[in-house]
Amino acid sequence: MFRQTVIRAMQKRGLEGGATNDRQDRNLVRMTLRGDPERVEGLVAALREGKPINDWGARATSVEDVDAERGLALEAHQVTTATVDNHRWNPNCTMFL
Repeated sequence: MFRQTVIRAMQKRGLEGGATNDRQDRNLVRMTLRGDPERVEGLVAALREGKPINDWGARATSVEDVDAERGLALEAHQVTTATVDNHRWNPNCTMFL
């Protein structure tokens, strides 16, 4: 539910973005954020706090900025702000972001 929670947080802030679970490290989620720099930084700052982002206990344990060349293209993500509603998510999750 980490991916859905961060995608919904992006939508709430008027950002575009995507999130993908890493195939080798099940604890790693790769994200791409686009939009107003202040809103992007606000979301990143909230994630860096390390607090639970939903009532399932999902939280970021670290946040690393990468150059666009090393990151994933928005369209390459498993879930994006444009496709989040196409997924069947468990409805029993309260999001805090």
